[in-house]
Amino acid sequence: MSPRLDLPIATLAWLFGFAWVGWAGSWIPLATLSVLAAARLLVVDVNTRELLKPRPGSWLLGAAGGAAMVALTYALYGPLAAVFPRLPAATRQLYEVLRALGYRPLALGGLVLVVSACEEVVWRGRPLAAAAAAAGSRRLTWPAVARVAGLAALYGSAHLTSGSLLLAALGAGCGFAWGLLRVGGRSLWPAIVTHAAWDLAVLVAWPLT
Repeated sequence: MSPRLDLPIATLAWLFGFAWVGWAGSWIPLATLSVLAAARLLVVDVNTRELLKPRPGSWLLGAAGGAAMVALTYALYGPLAAVFPRLPAATRQLYEVLRALGYRPLALGGLVLVVSACEEVVWRGRPLAAAAAAAGSRRLTWPAVARVAGLAALYGSAHLTSGSLLLAALGAGCGFAWGLLRVGGRSLWPAIVTHAAWDLAVLVAWPLT
């Protein structure tokens, strides 16, 4: 299958998956579609499989990225809520959407780990191959950053069917950070570890509201 179909397939799958989350509160269709999409890429694309091979420092970079994102989220939430008074209500509404079926922490944590890992494979794997090539061997370049930003915007828009504009904005912002980690780290592991750590902290361990 042509790589040009990767993003259309991912966009449609995530739009449907988050529409189901927003309507029924169930993560199961989203998790199922994300696993199938990631499995397809792992089967057909050798470069995607290469991105999952352990690299020196990749997990350490992911742990550092996760710690930084979690710390910044909790440090900035209060000041941002003071500047944007609607933020707390939007945050509560987002939690209501994502937890509509009352998943227990262990079940929710498992779903978060599966979806976050598959999202990185699908959205930051082969679609960012050109950005990684544009970045060169030692530093990020503006073409690479622009590619990461464009993909992050598409990734964020694929969350809109959840009914939460905040989730779409978070998807775009976090997607940009995870994309930079994937391109700069030459591996999917920094983005996977950072994504999983942030989701587990915000959704499961220490909710913001």
